[in-house]
Amino acid sequence: MFTNLGYFLAEAWRDARSRPVAVIFSLVSITLLLLFAAFVFAGGEEVQWLVAQLGEEAAVTVFLKEDVTAAQAEVLGEKLQGLDGVTAVRFISQEEALEEMNIVLGSYSAELAALTGFNPFLSYFEVRVRPEQGLDVARQAEKFSGVDGVRDSRQTMERLTRLSTVLRLGALFTLIFVGIVMMITISHIVHLGLMAREEEMEIYRLLGAGPWFAVMPFLLQGSLLGLAGGLMSFLSALLSFPFLFSRLQAALPFLPLRPGVAVALTVSPLLVVTGLLFGLCGSLLAQSHSRG
Repeated sequence: MFTNLGYFLAEAWRDARSRPVAVIFSLVSITLLLLFAAFVFAGGEEVQWLVAQLGEEAAVTVFLKEDVTAAQAEVLGEKLQGLDGVTAVRFISQEEALEEMNIVLGSYSAELAALTGFNPFLSYFEVRVRPEQGLDVARQAEKFSGVDGVRDSRQTMERLTRLSTVLRLGALFTLIFVGIVMMITISHIVHLGLMAREEEMEIYRLLGAGPWFAVMPFLLQGSLLGLAGGLMSFLSALLSFPFLFSRLQAALPFLPLRPGVAVALTVSPLLVVTGLLFGLCGSLLAQSHSRG
């Protein structure tokens, strides 16, 4: 079978050239379908990555009341450091909080500059904790005198985890939908080729060719069509993701998003494998329909 691979590829190419418009339309459709799936999967992967980042940087933020003195803040810091599960404590004054927010907001910091003479931020302690003990540390910190409020990153992690689950389920259903449409599209193209060369295939059978010899070019054609769609969708993602993620980073500067190229490389194996697999399935579907 492999000794005839060159012949099969040449026949698959010859059949594709006989119907260029249909093949190009199918290729564009497959590329767009897989690119849509790539966006959904990228969203799920990015949220999951954020959850992992928060897990590695588990922290409890302890906000202080405005009337807390420097001496009281120092005592409170020692109490926080003594809590079980705390690995590090860092004090951030009101001025430092305002400066950090200016850095985070970047070009949007002009809005904060308009608040000259008024600092809306409270002093706070950034308490690094072991992830499994973050909730206990937060509950104990709330009881300390001079504490205005406590924010536990675990709450954000739980919300992001739920969002990640929803996106992953959505990505799974999207993949199923894309796969079905791809199979129908490719099977239609391959079936047209099988019908156009039905007499030629019958001659092969009469000459004693094996049952798969005549249809192998069409199986390769569907597989290569799906593979080409996967590669084109990957290239499209590689070109579009950096721009889209840079805009997203500009709109949400406080989120530690990965570069668009890294996200595109993460989803690329899925696009290529999905294209190849469903391309082959579409060819087999056309072959079974032709035999029926």
